[in-house]
Amino acid sequence: MTRALCVIAQASTVAMRLAPGRGGRRLFLSYADQVPLAAEFDPLSFWMADAYAARLQLAGLAPRLAAPTWDWLSGIEADLVGRGVVSTTLDRVPAGRMFLKPASLKLLGVPAGVQETEDFRRAAAAEGADPRMQVQYSRRILDLDHEHRFVVREGQVLTGSAYRVGGRAWSPSLRSDRSVEADRFAREAVRALGEECPPVCALDVAWDRTDRRWLIVEANPLWASGPYSCDPVPFVDAVEHANTAGVGRWAWRAEATQLARARRHEPMVAVGVENATGYAEYAA
Repeated sequence: MTRALCVIAQASTVAMRLAPGRGGRRLFLSYADQVPLAAEFDPLSFWMADAYAARLQLAGLAPRLAAPTWDWLSGIEADLVGRGVVSTTLDRVPAGRMFLKPASLKLLGVPAGVQETEDFRRAAAAEGADPRMQVQYSRRILDLDHEHRFVVREGQVLTGSAYRVGGRAWSPSLRSDRSVEADRFAREAVRALGEECPPVCALDVAWDRTDRRWLIVEANPLWASGPYSCDPVPFVDAVEHANTAGVGRWAWRAEATQLARARRHEPMVAVGVENATGYAEYAA
């Protein structure tokens, strides 16, 4: 049986970039609530948003997803992150203006950024966030440029891509003249992290224009991260690993806000391809 990756996305452009993959891999793009039966596609891996992962968890269909712990960034050596990062819950964030973000969730109405605590709380409440939603904040406001994403698997940097340069967000034409430096720093950071480095993740790094040095921005679950211009072969290989490496400390679990939002949707169910809607197959 050939390997298969199920991509649950709103647009096909990302899937088409992933499609070349490795010869023999099949890729399925789903716009629907159904997912393929694992028995039909063995092994089956998912590349998806955390919202879909929470729905899979409720349906008992989620694989062993690996992810950095929600408070991972707070435990990293200060020299690697360049600022103090506090991981707490929404109801415990102190008043003031600071950099604020949901620690794990991707909520459209609650973007990461510099804002007042009360504004952040109001936006989170409008999105149905639980008061215990996991949050990170930093008093120090960074001035970042040349932001890059690297795919890390078992202590190795496999591929990378710039994703924000000079205020420009990623596009296929985006380039950075500091990509070699970013790659070197990412490899040094992974070595310095040692056992504190997740077994597989998307590691974001950037150039701090104030202190003129590289630092770690954050780490995210690879199965829920955009590939940008990463080499699709090692990217998809690592996503497949991220679908099986979620054990012990690195096992991903949906938090209360994710589960509450997932329960408001129709159940996600597994069906045979002949009964599914919204699937397209791409040959490698």
